[in-house]
Amino acid sequence: MSPRTARIALAVYLLAIYSTLAYVRVITNALRDRGVLRISVGVAFVLAASVALWLIFRARERRTMRMLLTLAAVAAAYGLVIWPMESPEEKIHFIQYGVVALLAYASFGSYVASAIFVLAAGWIDEGIQGLLPSRFYDLRDVAFNAAAGVLALLAHAVSSRATRRSSPLTES
Repeated sequence: MSPRTARIALAVYLLAIYSTLAYVRVITNALRDRGVLRISVGVAFVLAASVALWLIFRARERRTMRMLLTLAAVAAAYGLVIWPMESPEEKIHFIQYGVVALLAYASFGSYVASAIFVLAAGWIDEGIQGLLPSRFYDLRDVAFNAAAGVLALLAHAVSSRATRRSSPLTES
């Protein structure tokens, strides 16, 4: 993806996040009332992981044992951070702001700039929520957004390094 395309996708994605802040609580409450919020979040993670794996392994040079081990370590890191969280809504931050981080990296080409951007985007998210009557500002969510972005950027950096240092599992 070109940096220009990534910047457009990033702007559209953030606009979608920010414009739905007033409505997402209604959706999560409806899912919780029906007893399917946790399973819905689980399905969202399975879908996100499936897309990530497809994007990673569609390139032959990434089909390596090193990449498999790297992804297992990344999955363990995500699990250690996300599993203890009690609120399913908090877990979704790791999908939302992981995508923000990766789009920011595709836009800027810098891990540091992308991490700072994610922190700012997450803080804006919470600032908007502080203005909405049905939501509230939570500094802890700013930290979750930033952690989600940094974890995604770390996963990208480690998997990119694993790609450069490996030989394919499959023969050409």
